Amino acid sequence: MRWSKLKQRIEEGLADSAKGRVEVWTTRYRKAHDQEGEAWITIDGQRVHSMGSITQMIEFYERSRQLQEDRNCLDYRDREQIVGYREAQKEVEMQLREEGVIPLWEFNDALFDYLNMSLEQVLTSDQMIVRALGMFDKRLGKRRLASMDVSGEHGLIQGFFSVRCAFEGLRLRPIAKPES
Repeated sequence: MRWSKLKQRIEEGLADSAKGRVEVWTTRYRKAHDQEGEAWITIDGQRVHSMGSITQMIEFYERSRQLQEDRNCLDYRDREQIVGYREAQKEVEMQLREEGVIPLWEFNDALFDYLNMSLEQVLTSDQMIVRALGMFDKRLGKRRLASMDVSGEHGLIQGFFSVRCAFEGLRLRPIAKPES
C-alpha cells in the first residue's frame, strides 16, 4: 500500500473531533545512500512527536555510548567487556521503543498493524506509538474516554489523551502523580 493510502486510512479512522486536526506524516531522503526517512505527528499543524530512522540512530548511538561509558564497557573487542557492551545496546533499544523513538520502517509497520487491530488491541499494544494514536481513534467513545486512567502511561499518550478530551469538551480529572 502506498503511503498516501495508508495516511488516508489512518486519518479516516480518527474521531470526528480530531479529523483534519491530527495528521501523520513521513518523508524519505531519496538522495541519501540508504533512503531512510523521518515520520511525525502534528496536531493543528504543530509537530508534536517526531521519530524515524535518523532520529532513532542518533539517539541510539548517543545513549548506548553514554551507558557503555558509565559501565566501563566501551571496547566490544575485549572479551570481558563485550557482554556489557551488547547489554547496554539492548537496554537502550528497549528504552527508545518504549518512548516511541522508532525507525521509519517500524512506524510504517505499526500503522499497517493498527489498521487491523481491535480497539482493545490498540489500547494494549506493546508499541507506544500505536497506543498514542489510539487516543484519537473514533472507536474510543466519550464515555470510555472519560473513564480512562492514563496516569501510568508515557507522557505522549497522556498528552494525546488530554488533547482528545479537550477536542471532545470533556473535563479532565488531574492525572495522579506517583508518590515519592
